[in-house]
Amino acid sequence: MANISNIIEQFILDSLGDDQSIEISRNSLAEYFCCAPSQINYVLNTRFTLDRGFSKESRRGGGGSITISKINTDLDNVAVVILDNVGQELSQKRMVHILERLTTEKIINKNECNLIKSALSDEALNSPIILRDSIRANAFKCVLLQLMKDQRG
Repeated sequence: MANISNIIEQFILDSLGDDQSIEISRNSLAEYFCCAPSQINYVLNTRFTLDRGFSKESRRGGGGSITISKINTDLDNVAVVILDNVGQELSQKRMVHILERLTTEKIINKNECNLIKSALSDEALNSPIILRDSIRANAFKCVLLQLMKDQRG
């Protein structure tokens, strides 16, 4: 049996379809799935992130409507958003989410994705835990900038 977060995520993705954005009511969605609004918040905050290619805009009142929008998928736009939001540290889990998005949107291929995952994995970055996410963030930014240069020719 699928967990409720996966079901809610898939429902929102199906509702979005080929559209660039969708407006949903947090309370209506919670009522539809017979769950707490906090469950909807959890899905929105973990599954519809910048790293995964989405932006969100919340409106207070009236059941808490939220507009979920797909971010433009060309490499330059995606790279700028990612570079602006990676910060000084990047966990392996977050890096994988970003790479999966880049692969899904055909910005990088599966082979490139796997190579980057492998090269920047916790195992490959054999360094003290306190430094690992910082090293990965810097290396990931360099890789992303190189991909941008390569795609420009």
